[in-house]
Amino acid sequence: MLTAASVYQIAKELSDKEMGKLHKMITTDVQLYQSLKKVKKKPSMSMSRIEIRRRLLKQVFNLKI
Repeated sequence: MLTAASVYQIAKELSDKEMGKLHKMITTDVQLYQSLKKVKKKPSMSMSRIEIRRRLLKQVFNLKI
């Protein structure tokens, strides 16, 4: 893994064209990572055991709670 100092040293040695290319590559990687990170999960339709029991008693057994 590179440290900030080593990245800075490498960047000083690059030409403007190479810096532009490196910047474009890094930007693409960061955008890809952020898009993967922001994948939204569908809201789960999970119910607690109490809710399941109440619904079962009301709908199947026609009991009033």
